[in-house]
This record gives sequence, C-alpha cells and structure tokens, in this order.
Amino acid sequence: MIAGLVLAMVMGGCATGQPRGWVDVSAWGANYTEDYIYEYWIKTIEDKRTGVGGVHVNEFSRGGTSGTICCALMPGVGQTIKVVWRIGGYREDESQWKTYSRDVVVKGTMPVRTKRHSYLVVRFFSDHEVEAELVPSADIDPKNPRVDKLFSGQRVMRQKGE
Repeated sequence: MIAGLVLAMVMGGCATGQPRGWVDVSAWGANYTEDYIYEYWIKTIEDKRTGVGGVHVNEFSRGGTSGTICCALMPGVGQTIKVVWRIGGYREDESQWKTYSRDVVVKGTMPVRTKRHSYLVVRFFSDHEVEAELVPSADIDPKNPRVDKLFSGQRVMRQKGE
C-alpha cells in the first residue's frame, strides 16, 4: 500500500520533481494603471505562498514594469492562482496602502522544456483587475504578441484579455 502511494507520488511529478502541472517561473509585472504597486505575490488557491512575486511595479506613465524575481514553482496553465498586491504611494505611510487579491486562471502555454524556467507575466488593469499569462522561455521575444511592449520600453496600452 505505502509503496503504491509513493510510486503514485513519484509518477505525478515531472522529471525535475515538481508537482504535475506546476512550472518553474520568474515573474514579470506589467502595470496598465497609475497605481504604484509596491509588491505582489502569487499564492495557490489553498492560500499557500509559492515564492513567485515581484516588487516596485511602476505606474504606466513611468514605464509600467517591474524587475524580475527568479525563480519558484507554481501552478501552470489552466490552474487557478491567487494574485495578491499592495498599492502604496511613494510618500504615503504604509498604514494607508491598500491590499487587493484576485483569483485568476493562468493562461498561456506550458513549456516543452521543463528544465528551463518560464515567465509569468502578471498584468494589472483598472478597477483592480489582474491576469496572469505563462510564456515559455523559448517564446520570450519582443516580436511575440504575448510579450508586452512595456518590457521593450514602448508604452503601448493593453486591455484585459488581449
């Protein structure tokens, strides 16, 4: 019985030992609002932190991007995650910052090569809407329409669902 359970657990993960359907990602933030996002993080639907997240996502008028934070495992395409983010001003006291949370289904494409990390593009929109899209590392190219123009320095507005 125990041997069968262990075998099922081993078979459920991929070659890197990650849970089935999970991916190794770096997070990129794309902000299409004028809110300064101090930080954001990704949780499982069960409310457990994944280690994926980002900090200091500039307002759209200031470039609209964050740096990347590498790398952690999280649920992949088609699975629901919880995106939590905090909005705060440069000169506001932290007690005045606001925290938002949305459950979203990860869209995008699962990577073919699981030994290389992929990118989770977390997009923030007006009315505190958010989406998350997985882009495999092989597809990171400024010409790829799934990669936001903001990451190549172009301020091109994007709408949710595009």
